[in-house]
Amino acid sequence: MNEETKEKFQKKLLIDINRLCGISDKLYYDEDGFKHIFEYYEQYRIIIHKRIEQCNEEEKEQIRMDRHKVASAFFCAILKASPIGQKTDACKFLERTINVQLALIFSVQYVIDLFNISDVNNSELDKEIFSRMFKLPRCKKSKSKNYITNFIMLIEDIQKESLDYEIENFQPKLLFVISHLFFLLDVYSYQENYRLTIESDPSLIVMA
Repeated sequence: MNEETKEKFQKKLLIDINRLCGISDKLYYDEDGFKHIFEYYEQYRIIIHKRIEQCNEEEKEQIRMDRHKVASAFFCAILKASPIGQKTDACKFLERTINVQLALIFSVQYVIDLFNISDVNNSELDKEIFSRMFKLPRCKKSKSKNYITNFIMLIEDIQKESLDYEIENFQPKLLFVISHLFFLLDVYSYQENYRLTIESDPSLIVMA
C-alpha cells in the first residue's frame, strides 16, 4: 500500500472512530491501537497471499487477492488493534462490540465500496449503481433486524482469538470465510442498488 492510499485510509478510519466514540462516554480513541492497524493489515495480507500460493494453478485463478480479501485483512487488523478503547464499565452490547462495528463498517462500506467505485472497467450503469450508498440486508426473521448486530453475534461465536495471527488458536481459513461473507454483501448491495437505480430511471438499463 502506497503512502497516499495509507493516508487516505487513516483519515477515513479516524472519522469513523470519532463518530463511534460519540456513542458513549465509556469509549475513547486509543492512539496506540490505531498506530498498529496498518502493520497488522500487512501481516494478514501476507498470510492470505501465502495461502493462495499454496493452491494449484487452476485454484489461483479462482482465488485472487481481490477487494473482499483486502477487506477481510483490514477487518481482522482492526479487531486485533482495537483502536477504540473501552472503560471497565463499558458493558452494553454496543460498547463492548464497538471495534467489531468499526471493522465491519470500514471494511465493507469503505474499502469494498472504494474498490467498486474506482474500477476503470465500470459501465455507465455501474457508475450510477456504485454512486449509491452501500446497502446491508435486513434480517426479517431475526430478533434483531439490524444486519450489523447479527454479524457481530456471528463474530462473537467464532471468537476473536481465532482471528488473531499471534495466538495459538488462530484459524487462517477464517480470513477466507470472512472474505466470502463480504463477497455476498457486495453482491447484495449491487443487486439492491441496481433495482433502485433502474426504478429511478428505467432509461439507464440501456447502459448495461
